[in-house]
Formats: sequence, structure tokens, C-alpha cells
Amino acid sequence: MSFRPVPPLVPWVSDFHLSLVLPVAAYWFMSLIFWYIDKKDWWSQYRIHTPAEFKRRNRVSVGEVLRSVIFQQVIQTALGLFIGYLTSPGDLHGREDYDITMWAGRVRKARAAAPWVLAALGIDAKMAGTRIMAYSAPFSLGWGTYKPSVIVHHMLQTTPNGFATWEIWIAKLIYVVLEPAARFGMAIFFSDTWQYFWHRAMHSNKWMYRNMHAHHHRLYVPYAFGAFYNTLSEAFILDTIGTTLSLMLSGLTIRQTMWFSTVSVMKGVDDHCGYRLPWDPLQWWNEQNTAFHDVHHQSWGIKSNYSQLYSTFWDHVCGTLCPKSPVEIETLYEKGREAAEKEEKQE
Repeated sequence: MSFRPVPPLVPWVSDFHLSLVLPVAAYWFMSLIFWYIDKKDWWSQYRIHTPAEFKRRNRVSVGEVLRSVIFQQVIQTALGLFIGYLTSPGDLHGREDYDITMWAGRVRKARAAAPWVLAALGIDAKMAGTRIMAYSAPFSLGWGTYKPSVIVHHMLQTTPNGFATWEIWIAKLIYVVLEPAARFGMAIFFSDTWQYFWHRAMHSNKWMYRNMHAHHHRLYVPYAFGAFYNTLSEAFILDTIGTTLSLMLSGLTIRQTMWFSTVSVMKGVDDHCGYRLPWDPLQWWNEQNTAFHDVHHQSWGIKSNYSQLYSTFWDHVCGTLCPKSPVEIETLYEKGREAAEKEEKQE
């Protein structure tokens, strides 16, 4: 079986380079959408903060945020190119057939081991098989030519590579659905774990907070294109190293990496957008959303809600969820709005 490089999705750019470009493009595309929503004052009823708060409470100008994010993205893209050239062989045509064959071999070994496992559990494998076939008999009614016996005969046929049809079907299910789901799950869990503990450490250690993370908390009123307003040291630790390790440990392919990296960036932008939009799919997944992360940006919530991007698992496990009730949180937000409006009127 011979392997050769998979043709790129876009003819004039390799998949590897596209995996670096797409997250940056997604960042600015989503940021521009939220900027336009702000400009047109659409859906103001879903805003967490008022325009007065935006002007009064943030400690950094929009221009400085833009310059910082662009510079950071240039550096991270350059690092991505360097790391990619060292570690990424690219996706290969023919690899799919090879992997499916390997999984079919594992399925066959598992089938051979099944009677021994069942016997160890006190189950008679032959009796269990007989009962399953007996239970399937009533379902032959109304199937026409597609009777269980016909299907079983087809599934037991041998394919050219020596495996039964049912073994290849199970192998394809594993390869196409279960394995990618497991890899994405591993990447998400590692990324969330990495982000949570480093993020929490940067709040617990005064030196790390002052020199690495305080930069980001100049934004008391977060907005979309300020999502990656970080110091280079924080971006390198949390994003560059964290994402690289997530991809390497999970074994995602280049095209799977495109999805993971792009969705992660979109989620990060959405978490800082400042809108609780009820129809936003990125805010449906769980409680880790815009409202959850915005609490962390407030002076009264800065020592809680450390989770980022996908889940609040570690906040629950480590007891760092914001202890305030929804009513208390809304009362604090309302005080902030009133204070900003008062300052605005006094000028």
C-alpha cells in the first residue's frame, strides 16, 4: 500500500498553511461582525455592558488593542510555521484504507477474545448468540427480501482484503466517527485543562499576574477583537504551547486541526463579544459562554470562573465557580452601569 500527499482543499495553498490562516481569518471575520452590531446598535437588549461603561471602565485604547493583537498573531503564525515544518508530515492519500484495515484487524482480535471475556463474566457466548438470533426473527416480518438471514449472509461475506464485511463496516464506523470524536474530545479536555491551571496560576502568583496576565484585564468591558489582547509570554504559554500539545497528544490530522483551531478561536472571540445572544450556537453548549467569562473580567469576579473555551469542568472540580447568585450578579452589573452613566453625565 503506497501513500502520497492528499491534494489541498484550496489549490493554491497547502492544507498546512491553510490551518494557520483560517483561525486568523475567523478571528477578524467574527470581530468585524460584532463591531458592526455595535456600530448599528443592534440587539442592545442583549448587551452585558453599556456604551458608557465601554468608554469609562476600560484601561486601554482600541488602537492599542488592535496593534497588540495583530503583532501577537504575526508572531504566533511565524512560530506555527516553524513548529509545523518540524513536526507536521501532512495528510496522506491511502492512509484511510490502511487505517481501516488496521481497525478491521483489531475488531477481529476483539471478536476472538469476546468468548473468553464473556466466560470470565459467567456468560455463555453460544447461548447468548442463539438468543439474539431468536429475538431477531420477529423483525423479518415486513422486510421483504431484506430478511435477517440475508443480511447476516451478506455481512459474513469476505472482502478482497480477507476481512468479513461486518468487520470492515465496524472498522469504518470507528475510523470515521468514533476515533475522530475521541481525538477531538482528548484535544478539548487537554486544552481546557492546560488553560484552566495556567490561567489560575497567573491569578494566584503576583509576579505572573503583574508581568503576564494583568495586561488582558485592562479590559473590564470585553469586546470581540480584544479576545487575544495578551502579553506575548501569556500567548506563548496558553495558546502556542497549549494548542501545539493538544494537537500532538490527540493526533488530529491537518484537516481536523483546521476545525479545532478555527472553532477554538471563534469560541474565544464569542466569549469576549459582550452579548448574551439567545440564538448564538457558540453560547448553547454549556455554561462556559460570554456571560460566564464576562464575570471573570469584573473586579468582583476576577478570582473565579477561570475556565476558558469549552467547559467549566475544572471550575466545578476545584470549587472556583463564582459563588454569587444570578440576582447578585445582575445587581452588581446594574451598579456598574449606573456608575458609568453618572460619570458620563457629570462631564
